Amino acid sequence: MKPNTETALGAALKNAVQSLSKKKQTEMIAEHVYSKFEVFRQFRPLAIGIHESLIAALPQFDAVLIARVVANHCRKPRYVKALARGGKRFDLACKPAGEVTAEEKQAAEGQMAAKVAAVAAPAETAAATEQPAE
Repeated sequence: MKPNTETALGAALKNAVQSLSKKKQTEMIAEHVYSKFEVFRQFRPLAIGIHESLIAALPQFDAVLIARVVANHCRKPRYVKALARGGKRFDLACKPAGEVTAEEKQAAEGQMAAKVAAVAAPAETAAATEQPAE
């Protein structure tokens, strides 16, 4: 049986957080994560399975919402660019924890190219419709 290590303050925070909408909870958790962990602020490639470390480090928050915060972070263009550059992955303490594989780097480059194409397509369509007919 797991001992109850939750403090009164942690319990109060958990109850207050749970009264908010899921979106507000996610925003609040994200703000907390960015303020507490430099690896998120710097948009460095994250260690594989970092969500498990984050769940362990933040027991006062719902594990599903922490996973959502990590997923949202990993979809941000700045993070995708960092992944496309390759190199080391980092844990919560900003210590190296693995490398970005060639496949992961290629997938990130593909995501970046798809975003550029998605932004360029409407601009090209708009330019084509503005040209006067002769």
